[in-house]
Amino acid sequence: MKLIVPSLFAAALCAPLVLAAQGDDVGARFAELAKAKDVAGTVELWKAHPDETLGTIDSYLEGSLAKIEAAAKAKQTVDAKEIEEMHATAIFGALAADQAFGTTIFADYASSFSGLDADQQKAFRRGQAAHSEAHKALKGKKADEALKRATECRDLAQPLGDWWGTAMGYSAMGASYEALGKQAEALTAHALAAQIYHDLRLVGNEYQETAAVANLASALGRKPRAKIAATRAHELAVALGDAAGGEELAKLLEKLDAK
Repeated sequence: MKLIVPSLFAAALCAPLVLAAQGDDVGARFAELAKAKDVAGTVELWKAHPDETLGTIDSYLEGSLAKIEAAAKAKQTVDAKEIEEMHATAIFGALAADQAFGTTIFADYASSFSGLDADQQKAFRRGQAAHSEAHKALKGKKADEALKRATECRDLAQPLGDWWGTAMGYSAMGASYEALGKQAEALTAHALAAQIYHDLRLVGNEYQETAAVANLASALGRKPRAKIAATRAHELAVALGDAAGGEELAKLLEKLDAK
């Protein structure tokens, strides 16, 4: 089976400074709006920058955890008030995001993260490490090990309310199952990742996962599902400006229509 790998991601690696500048602008604007408790303004900010919403909110969450870890390493007392303020800002932004997109996942993610205890914080970090290990194993063509680490990532992230980590785990599981030739299992994992990424408005990730769903469903003879996924992935390719990926998806749609 030929897997369509959206070319957008390779191209995006060539423009990190542009992406960083956009993120900095959104982050600065959000800080102003949050300070003013401007819900309407924040809703409009997220609507204008959906793909930067989660990262901006998460900067306060992971930023707070980094401060807690740094204080522990230095054997100092963390500034509890500062941590509380960072969590409150994240939850404020998350509630506005759910209002902007008609979801509930942002507030669940932010509130869950804000309530992690010390052991859960360590589990969160272990989940991140497991994801990195899964990708390293895949690159080394160790698919069985990759699946173990990807599943560990999912299993650690999901109980914590870490929806982003859960999607990353499912994505890596899907890639691992593909490497093992288990297409049905890969389809399920990629589809779950795509749904979570869609809710989180991580469009590039949703695109990648949905393209995988289209290919896998087609290979398994599940034509209706393949057509729906390919159509959605093609829409995303156009929106993201990935001409090469869009062309491949258009060919897949033609092939499905011809069957």
